[in-house]
Amino acid sequence: MSQKFIEKLSPEKKKMRELKFQLYTHGSEHQESVTGWASLILDKNENKTFLCGEEHFDNPNRVHLYSIIEGLNWIYNQVDQRYRQYIVVNLFSDSVYCVNILKEWLPKWMEEGEEKVLERPNGDLMIKLHHILKIIKIHPKWTSKTQSEYAWMVAKKANEQA
Repeated sequence: MSQKFIEKLSPEKKKMRELKFQLYTHGSEHQESVTGWASLILDKNENKTFLCGEEHFDNPNRVHLYSIIEGLNWIYNQVDQRYRQYIVVNLFSDSVYCVNILKEWLPKWMEEGEEKVLERPNGDLMIKLHHILKIIKIHPKWTSKTQSEYAWMVAKKANEQA
């Protein structure tokens, strides 16, 4: 790409090009409700940031949702407030449950109201996700941990935490 073309771009267009992220997430369940989670964030230059931890959750879907929320919150907090509207995240998860929530179910459920969503399993985390989706554009995609090096890395990190 020529330098002249880049110089002609408005500051907003430049930010739109810069604020594309890839987020790989994984949640891992171990015995006695100890769960490990990990998020791997890649910026446009493929700089890697790992987030991980251990939580005490009673269902495996909850830890997957938690890893997504933690990764999205980290991205949101790293971007200057003026440019947060330009954030675009390609989200890769090996949880069909989470991908379906983000792609289909959550928008439909939110039409029923927050009270109804809170009655569902993991409703509190879905409300948090909904608030994030209002701010950040997300493209969720299912992936298996064997489909890419990054998916494998994040799964390994989550398993180490559990």
